[in-house]
Amino acid sequence: MKRCLSAMISSLLCWSLLSAGPVAVHAAKADEDNTIRTGKEATVKEVLKDSFIDSGTLAPIKRLDLDTVLKLSLDHSLNYKLLTFKLTAVKLNEGSLKEQKKELDVGGGAGSSYTLPESIEEIQEKYGEIPEEMLPSLYPTLETNMVVNQLLNGVGNIADAMNKQLQGQRDQLIVALRQVEMEQANTVLDLEEARIGIKLQVTSQYAELLALNKQRTVAEKYLAILKADLKRAELLQEMGMTSAAKVTEAQREVQKQEQQMDGLQSKYELALVQFCFDLGIAYDPDIVLADIPDFTPQPITYMKRERVLEKSFEMKRQWNSIILAQQQVHYTNASNDDQKDLLELNVRIAEQQAEKARIELNRKIDELYSNAELAYKAYVNAVNDYNNAKQDSIHMMKRYDNGLVSRHDYDKSAFILTQQEMAEELARIQLFVVERSVDALEEGFIM
Repeated sequence: MKRCLSAMISSLLCWSLLSAGPVAVHAAKADEDNTIRTGKEATVKEVLKDSFIDSGTLAPIKRLDLDTVLKLSLDHSLNYKLLTFKLTAVKLNEGSLKEQKKELDVGGGAGSSYTLPESIEEIQEKYGEIPEEMLPSLYPTLETNMVVNQLLNGVGNIADAMNKQLQGQRDQLIVALRQVEMEQANTVLDLEEARIGIKLQVTSQYAELLALNKQRTVAEKYLAILKADLKRAELLQEMGMTSAAKVTEAQREVQKQEQQMDGLQSKYELALVQFCFDLGIAYDPDIVLADIPDFTPQPITYMKRERVLEKSFEMKRQWNSIILAQQQVHYTNASNDDQKDLLELNVRIAEQQAEKARIELNRKIDELYSNAELAYKAYVNAVNDYNNAKQDSIHMMKRYDNGLVSRHDYDKSAFILTQQEMAEELARIQLFVVERSVDALEEGFIM
């Protein structure tokens, strides 16, 4: 009978599988439908809401200066906003762990050490002398006391075990709490480092845009001179005073300069597009860029290396890592020698990583100060070259006024002064950025 029933069930199962069709077909069909039962998750065939993917309206701006740029950069930085959210989340997590620890601290306690007397001597010690004729009546009580004491003992052992478990949970919570507190401290460091880093990056981008814009202006002036050269060569050729090769050479110089101008234009537009995107403003090829703030270039002064390192965000994070590793050794009840050795090894690893970071930061400090010195020397040389070009321009003007040189030659000579002026301006802009880098270095931001 059992075998018949088993065969019937097997037959019914096989029939239901056959009627349902191949399993692979159903799986493929489910994959094809990509159906999510809740109806809220995104699927292959669904279209996302416009409000979710809307890029937003970009603010149109006609003029930019460095102060405006720095404000916009912080307001629009998604990384900076995410760090502020992370800091809030870490604080909330810290509060949650403290509440959990408080709840564990309330409970617990040692098991009771009270026991009932189990012998005549214990009874007499507790209650005084007992008449001899009453002693036989106490034996059943003593036996009961022994049983009760055994029960109390078991309850005490259970309570001790539970207390040990609770203490282990407290220790784990303390370690987790220390980790969260350290994460909060590191997030504050990251937030301040990001603020300085964003300002420095945007300052560098703005300086690059200014430099490209000024180079475009000079390139246009040089193109005008080359076109004048071409026109002069064509006139001389018409008068038979120069060869066609000279005209061809002048035409090629014009074409070469036009190509360079196109390259500068493309480079400027690409940098401006990226800059506008970073600031969250609408791209406008005609945005006016204000000059960098006035500043008096000074020789670079060195801050003491120890002072730079002690303000460094990276060294502060390394210090926090060492402290956390030491706290884990202190608060973690190691179950065996291997775990204890591992915790102590983590301390040594953190110390070694800090030493490695210190060596690397020392190299970066030397490199930045060296670059700053080179930038200042380049600026001083550019100023000297510009002053020399001004003297040459004055002499050339006198020769032109006396009719010793043509207007064409005078204009070409005057352009040399323009070039030297531009070289000085570019050196000044570069020095401004380098000085901001030194300022950031001395605030703790070491690139």
